Amino acid sequence: MHSTPSPEHVIDEINQQMMRSSAAVEQYSGPEYLLAHERAAFDELAAEVRGQPILDLGVGGGRTVKALRALSEDYLGIDYSPEMVAACRARFPGVRFELADARNLVTVPDASIALAVFSCNGISMVGHADRLAILREVHRVLRPGGAFVFTTYNRDSPDATSGFEFPEFRPSANPARLLVRAYRWVRETAVRVRNRRRFVPHEVRTAEYAVINDRCHDFGVMLYYITLADQRRQLEAAGFAPDAPAFEHTGRRITDGSRLDSMLLIARKPR
Repeated sequence: MHSTPSPEHVIDEINQQMMRSSAAVEQYSGPEYLLAHERAAFDELAAEVRGQPILDLGVGGGRTVKALRALSEDYLGIDYSPEMVAACRARFPGVRFELADARNLVTVPDASIALAVFSCNGISMVGHADRLAILREVHRVLRPGGAFVFTTYNRDSPDATSGFEFPEFRPSANPARLLVRAYRWVRETAVRVRNRRRFVPHEVRTAEYAVINDRCHDFGVMLYYITLADQRRQLEAAGFAPDAPAFEHTGRRITDGSRLDSMLLIARKPR
């Protein structure tokens, strides 16, 4: 008799499949820019973490590697996708990368990290219980006074309630180009429809958070949304200091709420 998979397991299976795909690896293996809110956070923390141990969680294809190693060469990047780890090792020879899971950082000692980073809304790619496990693990490995910089999806944004969206179609006066674009649009629409039908039944909506079949990757993933107030409560319950500073992806510090889809927080482990 087969047991029914838990929502956590289903969400994890869907998202890991996407993060191990060749398309995702290719997409994440090129960029090395920082977003405005990441730059603001790293600039704010630079003096205190320079030369100190840095842990780059969900490193993906390595977008943040150069920026973080400019702060400290005592750097470790981890990811749960073997394909992403292999891409990073090929891209940055001699830099430390490990195949590991942020929910269970077995190779990272207690109180050993000055700065932990989880960029690109990576913490939003697991279910609720797993998210809380990540917060506990990061709190464990941080030194007293250490910082956890992460980005997460904002439940106060319109994206939290949006439904299915068709891909953008750009017409052309050139018949051959128009035909190619029409074919691509039909193909992409078919992928979106298929993914939406498969994954939307797994959505979760509670008073505290929602896990949504988001348009990211053509509706091929399940993403966790939470308000800033609830995220701060969640952090405090995991042992972090209250009222973590937050930024919009524009780099603006959030003081009066935000409607943008992503926000960055700087959570502190108390001294």
